[in-house]
Parts: sequence; structure tokens; C-alpha cells
Amino acid sequence: MSYLIALDDGHGINTPGKRTPTFSDGSVMKENEFNRRVVALLYVELKRCGFRILLVAPTGEDIPLGTRVKRANDAKADFYLSVHANAAGGMWGKAEGIETYAGKTEASKRAARILQRYLIQGTKLKDRGIKDGSWLYVAKYTNMPTVLVECGFMDNRREAELLRSEAYRQECAVELARGLCEYFSVPYVPEPAVQGIADDGKTYRLRTGTFKGITTATRFKNELERKFGWTVYIEETDA
Repeated sequence: MSYLIALDDGHGINTPGKRTPTFSDGSVMKENEFNRRVVALLYVELKRCGFRILLVAPTGEDIPLGTRVKRANDAKADFYLSVHANAAGGMWGKAEGIETYAGKTEASKRAARILQRYLIQGTKLKDRGIKDGSWLYVAKYTNMPTVLVECGFMDNRREAELLRSEAYRQECAVELARGLCEYFSVPYVPEPAVQGIADDGKTYRLRTGTFKGITTATRFKNELERKFGWTVYIEETDA
């Protein structure tokens, strides 16, 4: 049986207030940058393990929670996972660690315990434990087990640096995939190792294909950016 997982990348890219304080270089990280990238990486992990995926907020907009929940319920998803980064006061502070919010059912609580365990063992961040998430909109109105994970604090300098690193985002995605595999008793399939090719340190560009018409090219561009978090450029060609 192929289980359907509804993935929610929490908030939109321009949702007010959902960002880090300003880093020393003058930049900030918006929460959805982290959430969206982890969901994109998790998408790949779960597909490789045989799951079907529903992205309830597939664009950068802040899709209303009611719309996200309805999409999951209408699709009869088997599980709903919302990915977030935490914040305490909006200023650099000392709050730290990972916490997981369990939905209203016993199945949600069991899943939350599993996902929290994997996140902590993989990231080595402080274990803030399992919290009651039954009051959350996505938990109150979904018809399936629901969990929301808070993968570190945006207003903790050390954790904020982790949250904007590709390695940490990949770690979170892998651990969430491992946790969901355990919950559903599905074997976790790791990414195949690249063998027999020595790294030469040079820079390479991947070409994904040639498409007829700007509409088709743009559709595939958007799909690759959504799934993998790549930056994709369209070039006109005579081929």
C-alpha cells in the first residue's frame, strides 16, 4: 500500500514577522525559506521510499490554513506533517532546541514521539519534548494523524546559522523521512551513493532538457524549483 503524506511548509515567503533577526552581514532568513526547502528535500526522500505526496501549499504564497486542511482532507491523506522553525521573542536570545506538537489523536501522539526522537538523534539539538498541539488549526480540522515540528529557533544565533545551512535542512528531511517510515512500517531507502567518480573540484552545470514553448519550459522550471529548491534559468535555443 502506498501511503499519502500531506506536507505543509508553514507560512508564506512574505508572511510578516516570520524571519530571523538580522545577521552580522545584514541579511535575514525568512522562516518559509527553511520550511520550504526541508519540504522539498523531504518530498524526494519520501518518494524514494514509496510514499505519495500532497503539497498543501505548493507556492510561495501564505495559503490559508483552511485551504491547506481541506486539500488534505479531500485527498484523504494518511498523514499531515507541518514543518516550521521556532522563535521566542524576535530578538537574539538563548531559547534553543527542537519540539514537536502532536495532534488530537493517539496516532498523532505516537507519530510525534517517533519524529521527535529521530530529529534529536540526527541534529543533536536540545530535546524540548512533545507538546500538546490539539489546539492548532491543522490538528483540530484534519481527518488524519497530524504533527507539527519546530526544528530550531530562528532567534538563537547558533541555531539560525544551522537553519539556513543546506546540510542541516537535509538532516531534518532525512530524519523526518526515517521517522515516517518507522511510523508506517515502511523500509527507509537511503539515497544511492555515487560510486566510481573521483571529485575533481571543478564546477559543472546540469542541463535538464529542451522544451517546446515558453509555457512548457516555465512549467518544468517551476516544478524543479518546487521539488528540489534549485535555481533554474531558461535560455532560448534554436535546437
